[in-house]
This record gives sequence, C-alpha cells and structure tokens, in this order.
Amino acid sequence: MAGILLNGRQRTLNSAADDEDDFLLAIQHQRAAERFREQIRLERDSIVVVVRHHLRLRRGDSCAVLPSDSWIQGGFNLCVLVDVRSRASSESRRVVFRCPMPHKLAEQHHPGTIDEKVSCEAAVYAWMQAHCTDIRIPYLYAFGFAGGSQFAHISQWPWYFRLWHSLKRLTYLLLGYALLSNYTRVPCTPAVNTAYMLLEYIGPETGQMLSATWAQHRHDSNRRARLFHGIARTMLSLARLPQPHIGSFKFNQSDGTITLTNRPLISTMMIFENSRTPRNIQPRQLYQSPVAFAYDMLTLHDNYFLHYAHAIRDDEEARERITIRTLLRTVMHHFMIPERQNGPFLLQPTDLHQSNIFVDEEWNVTCLIDLEWICSLPAEMLAVPYWLTSCSIDNIINDEYKQFDEARQAFLAAMEEEMITIPPAHDIPITRTMLNTWVSKAVWFWACIRSLNGWLFLFEDHIAPKFCDNRDVISDLKQTSAFWREDIDTIVKAKVEDEERYQAKLRSLFSS
Repeated sequence: MAGILLNGRQRTLNSAADDEDDFLLAIQHQRAAERFREQIRLERDSIVVVVRHHLRLRRGDSCAVLPSDSWIQGGFNLCVLVDVRSRASSESRRVVFRCPMPHKLAEQHHPGTIDEKVSCEAAVYAWMQAHCTDIRIPYLYAFGFAGGSQFAHISQWPWYFRLWHSLKRLTYLLLGYALLSNYTRVPCTPAVNTAYMLLEYIGPETGQMLSATWAQHRHDSNRRARLFHGIARTMLSLARLPQPHIGSFKFNQSDGTITLTNRPLISTMMIFENSRTPRNIQPRQLYQSPVAFAYDMLTLHDNYFLHYAHAIRDDEEARERITIRTLLRTVMHHFMIPERQNGPFLLQPTDLHQSNIFVDEEWNVTCLIDLEWICSLPAEMLAVPYWLTSCSIDNIINDEYKQFDEARQAFLAAMEEEMITIPPAHDIPITRTMLNTWVSKAVWFWACIRSLNGWLFLFEDHIAPKFCDNRDVISDLKQTSAFWREDIDTIVKAKVEDEERYQAKLRSLFSS
C-alpha cells in the first residue's frame, strides 16, 4: 500500500492510524494550504501595489515579491517576503506580507474569525508600542481586514496629520478614554483578496531564531542565564500593568482605539474550533474571574472530545478519558486563589517558544515575533516555559522533572533580579505566585486548560498524585464517568463508532 506525503514526511497507514492527531484533517489542511499559496501567488501584482501604497514608495523605487519557495508557512499564517529597493540610495530591505490562512482559523465554520485574529494581533502591537517600549518587536507598517478595511501607521502620513493625531492621543489620555493607536484608516487603498499584516522583516543584523542554535548551546550556562533574564524581562514587561478582565485586546475599526473587549483568544481555542468543535466562548465574551474562565475552557475541551472523530481507540480508553475530564472539574476549586477571584489579571504570551524568540550570538534576547496569542489571563497562569530543558510538557517526570525543577528555580531567580528594574504597577507578587502554583500543582491544572492533548498525562502524573498515592486511581474511579453526561453508555458507544468510521476512512484514503 502506497504511502502519503504529509508535511514533508512519508506516512504509512500504520503510522497514520497510530497517530493521535487527525490525519484526515491534516491532509485536508495540506491541500488547502497548497491552494491558498497558489491563490496568494496569483495575487503578487496586487500585493506589490498594496505594499507600495503603504510604504509611500516613489515612482523609481522597486518593489518585488520574492519567489514562493522563500515564503514562510507557519501554523496559522503564510509569510510572503517582499523586497523593497530605494532608487535614491540603492539600499534594499525586506518586509513581510503576512496572510492568515483561512483553513487554519475556523473561517469556514465561524465567518469573521480571520478578522477577529487580525484585530487582536494588531491591537497587541499597538498596545506594546505604547506600554512595552523595552521589548523589541517587528515594526507593523499596516494591516488589512478580510472585509476590505485597511489601516496604516501614522508615520506614513504628512507631518501636520501626525501632529494632529498626537494631540488627539494626548486628549484621549487626559480624558481617560481608551488607548488611541497610531494606526488610521487608509482611504482609496488598492484591494487584495486576503487579510494581511505588513511587518518589518527581522534579519540577521537583529539576531536569529533561538531554535537555530538551541541544540548546540542549550547546556551553556552563561548563554542560558542571559536567555532566562531576557525571557523574564519580556514576561514582566507584559505583566507590568494590571488588566480588568480576562480577554484579548481588540483594534476597533470605527475609531482606531484599543480596548480589552475580545474573548481570550489562545491557539488551543482556535485549533479546537477549526476542528468543528462548537463555539462556546463567543468573541465578545470577557471573564471577571478565573473560575468562570476555567469552567468554560473545560467545556470547550469536553465539546472537542465529543465532536472529534479520532478522540479515543476503544471503550476502555473512552471511559478513562471521560473519568479524567470529570475529575478535572471535581478538583478545579483546589487550584483557584480566593483573593484573586476578581483580578487584576496580567497580559501573558501563551505561545512563547524557541522560534518566536530572536537572540544574538550570546543569547541575549533581541526581538519577539508572532504576538497573535497574547492575552490577559489569571496571574496563576504565568509559568516558566516548559521547553527550557528540551522536554515536552507531558514528559516532565522522574529525572526530567528534576532537571526542569532546577531550570525553573534558576529562571525564577533571574526574574526576581529583573523585577528590580521592571517594578509592577499592581500588588501581585509574580514570582511568589509562580512558586505557589508549582507547590500546589496548580501549574499543571492550568497547563491542562491550555493543552491540546497533554492533559491526560498531566493529570495522571501531577494532579492525581496530589490527592491519592494509588497509581491505579483512574481505573478504580471509572464509574465516575457516568456523572460526566447523562446516558454515558450511549456517548461511549458513539465515540467508538466514530473511531471505527475514522479508521475506515483512513484505509480508504491509503488504498485509493
């Protein structure tokens, strides 16, 4: 039976059948990505016109979309590289025309999600430009929504408009209005058939992705110390100002203001919704307490389990997973901090990893890219990045646990030192909170909330032992699965049938 190429790897029927991820959906996404790439390739001339317009290029300046084999495809975006050359100075630079991919953002199931994502990400850029000037981020020149509205930074406008806008921002500030961003609507802009963000290209003169040298230098104590300090500074700067709600910033197209009025948009939520999970957290939903947020996130996980065709292998596994989902709700209250139930809340990077951190040769952090999943969340969700010891979060056990604990302590020590220069504007003791969530095991509960599929192992390895030494406690408590939903036997039977249909479709795909 012939194999199938997925993301550059040849896959067999057996490997696809054993994979916990939805192979059928991954194939659909791969084909959709190819179609989207071709669509954008056909839009090259339009992209050039839009870039020239936003950058105010002169007639003699050149602007060209680079070949598609140089484009960068991430988990949610396609980054088109554009070369811009000034005729006057003969200097060239690159910019990134970053397009959200509809097939990865639930646009088909929930129209408007692409614009929601662009709105939230642009808002984070604008907010950080105003409040986190110590964090180097790519310059955002302009952005456009799927509906056609386009906005550009005021630096591209005449001096008298910039002066007027600065006075307007000052007035908003003095009157206590919402933050007025430096982005204004651009009239008569050429159209392009995609939402986009036009960003500065971060090149080698700034640094390189941490992932490029991670394997080579991760055991270098001096480099690691500098990295810890840099990441700690980033987290502290984002968390410096208290936030009144759990949610995401939103760019308001009507007036260019930034408000904390969008649901907390994290990648897990987007991936679930894109897998046809019913939406239970609406775009305008904000939270005033961690309990309500955790409850709705657990409901999102439950809905994903119910609607994911490849959620379980058999009857036994179904009941085991349902038992854990039931127990997560049972123990949830143990991980809530009573005095923090009404906030304040803190801005946090929920998708911080080695490929969106740029460093120099000595691992000083030089830039942070990909700001799309930064949200205001409960303070107890702040955590030391799990990847500091190159271990997946569901494998931090035994010796790996000890290694991570050592790295965690070193990271918190670095954060304590950095707090001297970045004092918070609130009374939340950040490092003490992070220490307390480690001791109480709350860090693992919140990791379950953020996790796609690691929650099963996190509960068994870290949360269950807090309450019971019996390693077989999940098996012993399988009868509690009956309290997850009414008529649980029918649900389990339906999930087993889902899996049988999924495996049949897999066999059909590989035999065709």
